[in-house]
Amino acid sequence: MMENIFKIDTEITGYVNSLEKEVDNISFEEVCEFKLNKDHIEEIPWGTLNYPGVYLLEIKNDNIFNDFTSWVSNFKSQWEDEKYVKNFTPNLKLKRIKKHSQLEDWIPIYIGKSKRIEGRIHEHIFKELHKTTFALKLNARDNLVNSRFRLSTIKLDLTNYGALMPIIESKLRNKINPLIGKQ
Repeated sequence: MMENIFKIDTEITGYVNSLEKEVDNISFEEVCEFKLNKDHIEEIPWGTLNYPGVYLLEIKNDNIFNDFTSWVSNFKSQWEDEKYVKNFTPNLKLKRIKKHSQLEDWIPIYIGKSKRIEGRIHEHIFKELHKTTFALKLNARDNLVNSRFRLSTIKLDLTNYGALMPIIESKLRNKINPLIGKQ
């Protein structure tokens, strides 16, 4: 009986390795850019994102800083402002920040997965700060109002979503190194 389990484990390892290689060949498709404001976000094509997959949120470099170190120091002070910490929001990840050295036009801040991307993006933008749902809660952050963001997705309607998506999300996270995350 135990031999069968070890055999299955070996087979799954092979499939996981194959899956990880395939993830190297997929890429995010840009959906939209949007600007945070207190009322609503017009640029997001609500109603078209009702599909499962992985999403990437990036923030626009405002060209105030000349190098990534200065930019991320400023972003860190905004993200970790005492008004916003410990409110069921993800933290900055130092090990991922260290993977970036150049200041790009768009900086990856978060990668996530969802069976319904639209609902999850709505939470990341509009969820109130005091709510216990874990999310970015971008619109609740006064210090990010008028910041520009870009949303990109990979549509993946998988039968084995629960088994495959954590592997795919992790591989993409390790490839792109978003600055913020729960993991």
